[in-house]
Amino acid sequence: MLNFANEKCVNCRLCEEVCSFRLTNSVYPDVAAIRIGREEGRWGTPYAMVCNLCDGLEEQKCITACPEEALSLGNGIIVWDEEKCTLCELCVDACPQKGVAYDSRSERIYTCDLCGGEPLCIEWCPEEAITL
Repeated sequence: MLNFANEKCVNCRLCEEVCSFRLTNSVYPDVAAIRIGREEGRWGTPYAMVCNLCDGLEEQKCITACPEEALSLGNGIIVWDEEKCTLCELCVDACPQKGVAYDSRSERIYTCDLCGGEPLCIEWCPEEAITL
């Protein structure tokens, strides 16, 4: 699970760009598995919107919301099963962290998979605001 240090973030959003590029082969931050928001509008403190596994609750809301059981928990990440998914987007709506994204261009659901163990958002963050 990713950890985010709000006080270090300068809102460059490079994490969104590298994440979306890895997932879609294009810079399309709307489907990045990590997104940066700001409290209190434009000048507020930045915060990350990324899957935090529902803060350690027994059930993850995206998994519970999926009527087709297309999402599961495996090795500390949410795993999407393309064959089971009907693209109803209930998982997207259920995630309080906005850690589940739907890409209408590719008709896919995206969640943070920690880049297979070497998260690019951590590697590329110039302020070291993201850690494992």
